[in-house]
Amino acid sequence: MGTIPADATHWDSGDWIDWHRHVATPPGDTCAAPSEDTTARLHMLHMRLLQSARAYFELTGTHLPVYDGIARLHAAIAFDLPLRGPLCCDGGADPAQVIALAPHGPHNIVSVDLSAPFCCLIVVRIKDNFTSEARMVPRHALPESGEGSIDLCWRDLPRPR
Repeated sequence: MGTIPADATHWDSGDWIDWHRHVATPPGDTCAAPSEDTTARLHMLHMRLLQSARAYFELTGTHLPVYDGIARLHAAIAFDLPLRGPLCCDGGADPAQVIALAPHGPHNIVSVDLSAPFCCLIVVRIKDNFTSEARMVPRHALPESGEGSIDLCWRDLPRPR
């Protein structure tokens, strides 16, 4: 049988495993495909921003000013919106209005300016455990209050189906 190399591993069947000496590594970068996939890159960026915000908050007790960027990324991923240029719903001329609810905030209420042109409202809530979720409300589904702003509570926003 010969001598057993020091770095070989014993398998339950009694065979010695030293396959790493016999299997050639694949040429090039083994992770090249995900880096070319735009959606995968957006998900990774979203996750890294959330992790950075969480680490900074745990270390300092204060918030990084990244929640608007996290909300924009989450909205683009969740509702399949283009990230370049204004986020537009259903190919409309008016952009979507994206509002972020920061973690550990005093309330879950957003103030929406109805005098601004927008096709839909996307509210992204970043939870206390630094995960995020979003809800989209078409402009015509918002309560009519004339001009000015209205306050909406997160729990009153329609849930995605």
